[in-house]
Amino acid sequence: MPIVGQWKNPAVRRCYGKAKFPNIATAEKVAQRDSERTGDLIIAYQCFDCLRFHVGHADRSQILARQEPEARLIELPTACPRCSGPIPEQRRIAAAEAGNANVFCSNRCRDKQSKSKRHARRAAQLEWREG
Repeated sequence: MPIVGQWKNPAVRRCYGKAKFPNIATAEKVAQRDSERTGDLIIAYQCFDCLRFHVGHADRSQILARQEPEARLIELPTACPRCSGPIPEQRRIAAAEAGNANVFCSNRCRDKQSKSKRHARRAAQLEWREG
């Protein structure tokens, strides 16, 4: 049920111009057809505002959730971005399952990288304040 009252129904603004489907099966058929036509992943979803079904492009997390872990593993680096050492396969698999693209060879390298980035951010803030 849409929101009514003094807020002037925000559900209408968010859903305005979107195609509304009465059931998920119809929306899935349209999403499949549009995915084949464009080559992008287009999904069907139920709108929280109007409770109807819409179709739209999937975000990165939805794309990763539909990929096999082995496919995600191919995208991850094999060398540590900090020390260029090899990343153990177990760490790469864990990162692929979590959808994390930042993989380091060890926790030590990860911590040192985050520490150096934190110092760089602080130095940039100080420079901006003084400048």
